[in-house]
Amino acid sequence: MHEAPIYAQLIRERGDIPLQAREEARRIQRELDRVLNMDVGSAGLAPRPAAPSAPALPPSGSGSAGGWFS
Repeated sequence: MHEAPIYAQLIRERGDIPLQAREEARRIQRELDRVLNMDVGSAGLAPRPAAPSAPALPPSGSGSAGGWFS
């Protein structure tokens, strides 16, 4: 496919923005891969705390007919 003359002129005037965006996206992807695959201990970071658990529901036969709202 032949490039349109206007595209070539825009690249000359403004630079190849799609190429620059692809290169930046690749750089960010490599950095994210590195961060996500990093061993938490080797980075000197404390492990994430566990997510708080939801409060336990009362047993269904708890003797209170009104449940939570009695």
